[in-house]
Amino acid sequence: MINDAENQEIQAEWDLLNCLFPNDLSYPWNPYTLEAEAYFLEQEAADSFLTVFTEAELVDRSQRFMNQIHQVWSATSLQTSLLQRFAEQIPNDLLNRLAQVATRMTEQVSSVSLSLADQLVHCVQEILPQWSEEDLQVLARHAAYGMRGAEPDGVKLNSAMAGVTSWSELSELEQARTCFVVARYALLEVLSDQETS
Repeated sequence: MINDAENQEIQAEWDLLNCLFPNDLSYPWNPYTLEAEAYFLEQEAADSFLTVFTEAELVDRSQRFMNQIHQVWSATSLQTSLLQRFAEQIPNDLLNRLAQVATRMTEQVSSVSLSLADQLVHCVQEILPQWSEEDLQVLARHAAYGMRGAEPDGVKLNSAMAGVTSWSELSELEQARTCFVVARYALLEVLSDQETS
């Protein structure tokens, strides 16, 4: 007996196959028949949308599309990195939101110059809305400027996270500090990905 979930999955597969291989005329193997000429005219008409756009518009749209794909890819790889590194300390939904905010933040930094502390506040503010911006600014100073130095990537991040056991066991202040450490790590990851690409 097939349950509803399996039935929906099978239906989705059939819908995908119908989209990929519609029930229209098959390719005419003999191009000299009348059916072949009609088929080729129909195919050319279907592809005529390409003539609607100029080459500059196609280049612009393709660049925007590729930028969007890069953003999604960056956010996804950052989410994976954060989950591997901090999943034991912070709930997954908070890590995913932090990765999305950090990715958006690095795009805004190129157009608007923000200090590292402001970037961290912006990232954490969406995760901890109960905190006032002024309080977050005070905590961000420690995370932004206290971690500065020529140490290898992540040394201070690892030492700051070493004693963390569980999100629910932390006080609100410790949760905020932990969020700043993770936000700092996320911003470093995104910036290093941008430098390598």
